[in-house]
Amino acid sequence: MKKKWEELFAQEKEKRLAVKALLEGDEVNMEQINALSAEADSLHERAAAMKANELKMEALNEPQMPADLPTEPESDGGNGEEDRAEAVQKAINVMRFGDIEGPTDLVMREVYGGDYRQIVFEQTKAFGGYLRTGRSDKKLTRQLWSIEDVKTMLKDGLGVGEIKATMVEGEDVLGGYAVPPTVAAGVIERIPGLTAVRGGGALIVQTASKVIEWLKVTGGNDQYLSGMRGLWGAETQSPTEDDFTLGLVQIPVHVYTYKVSMSVSLLEDATNIVTIFTRLVSDTLAIDEDVAFLTGDGAGKPHGILPSSANGRSLTEVITGDADEVTWDGLRNLRRGIATQYRMRGRSSWIANSDTGGSIEEMQDGEGRNYVEDALVVGDDFQGAIWRESEAMPDEAANAYPMIFGDLSGYAIVERLGMAVQRYNDSNTGINVVEFHIRRRLGGDLIEDYKFAVNKCSTT
Repeated sequence: MKKKWEELFAQEKEKRLAVKALLEGDEVNMEQINALSAEADSLHERAAAMKANELKMEALNEPQMPADLPTEPESDGGNGEEDRAEAVQKAINVMRFGDIEGPTDLVMREVYGGDYRQIVFEQTKAFGGYLRTGRSDKKLTRQLWSIEDVKTMLKDGLGVGEIKATMVEGEDVLGGYAVPPTVAAGVIERIPGLTAVRGGGALIVQTASKVIEWLKVTGGNDQYLSGMRGLWGAETQSPTEDDFTLGLVQIPVHVYTYKVSMSVSLLEDATNIVTIFTRLVSDTLAIDEDVAFLTGDGAGKPHGILPSSANGRSLTEVITGDADEVTWDGLRNLRRGIATQYRMRGRSSWIANSDTGGSIEEMQDGEGRNYVEDALVVGDDFQGAIWRESEAMPDEAANAYPMIFGDLSGYAIVERLGMAVQRYNDSNTGINVVEFHIRRRLGGDLIEDYKFAVNKCSTT
């Protein structure tokens, strides 16, 4: 006959199996999973307490050995050392990465087949060794998604099985060794602070596919997105205007590669080589992506707000009032180039290059007083919007577009999860030089062009 604590352990096992079945299903119900997990934890605690109490009572009823005789260590079937080692390793992982809440830990274990924190630590350690020596490691052939990435995929409706399939696809198209999620996250986290578009609030869409489709509504005006209107009055009347169209904007994900060189001596001597790698990569990625998002022509790269520095997207144009320079009146009028709701404080941004910013700082009124008392500071408020700069923006010149004003949530950045790196050290790289080729997949396009207006250097 089973003891009570054995029955509780059996019930716990059933709950764990039920959770596993839910995780492998087409739809992941996190509320149900959390409830079952909590029940299983409670059963485990009760069973463990009963078992410990029973063993204690048995020990008290056993005849005691003489105090001067050595005792054999208590045996638990050979699992004591293993349990201790597992507990110590878990404590180490918590110290390295912080604790992970129960349900999240359960999901990540199901996705990766083990302790996610330990898997990431081992991959990051192998990555550092690969940077230094070029030594390959199987741990680097597996693309890992971060906890936040997995949470996003679950919220988007993917099941655990689909996430695993995405991981397999990531391995198939990796094109090099996987950059650990901790390193990739460090790169991505640095980029917004170095960019105008991503840092300005562009919509970020993460995907596991090669292209996304965005629903676009047209037929409206500067206030309404479409021709749809409501009608006030009697209950029996129906709205009369419905002149709008629906279309799909396809945003492809492009392949982006970047080369960074390091000396062999640096790789041998630097103790923080992964940190150095992160900084070198993120700075260039930030500059390259901002250029593409602002002036990219869409040919094998993102479609920018001003493709090839021209207004090819037919955004609202506001003239500066001068043939080849920005003017104070032109700036004031530019703010009125988009609807009221998109130029609210905290939503809208100015984007220009440093030279244009310098020109604005020098502008004076009729009495010789500067309109801008202090220097324009990136990230600070200027005329009710945030001032941002990028050297990708066109210079002031006749018929040029040196200034963008708008709500950057109208631009979508599509990035495929994962990042890869390939190490080269041969006769082509040169003496004492190692090259790292970074591979990333990224796209971008305007999805709501009515949120933007541009200044054109012109009098007409």
